[in-house]
Amino acid sequence: MALLVLSLVLCALISLSDSACFHQLPVAGATHCIDPEDNSQHLLGSIWKSNGCMRCTCSTRGMRCCDMMGKVVNIHTEGCTVEYDYRKCSFEVFHTKDRNIKCQYGATGK
Repeated sequence: MALLVLSLVLCALISLSDSACFHQLPVAGATHCIDPEDNSQHLLGSIWKSNGCMRCTCSTRGMRCCDMMGKVVNIHTEGCTVEYDYRKCSFEVFHTKDRNIKCQYGATGK
């Protein structure tokens, strides 16, 4: 029975592991991909980090971007806030009166 439960949990995790990615099909004859955040062009074969902490790859099969950071979707502790650092692709959830008080939260992605 324990093996069955473990198998179900692992299957659920596998399906969530790709939840913060998207794939854009290529345009026929395209030589580059266009970053959806800043419209910058990237040549086929390139890999880049977008301003919004997405890791993107451009290939003949299209563009694939995956979230490098995740997003907080639910803060469980009252009086807390989230602060995103897009240079480091990280976030911190803390109490607004004292940054040293960490808060419980739920996040998605990454």
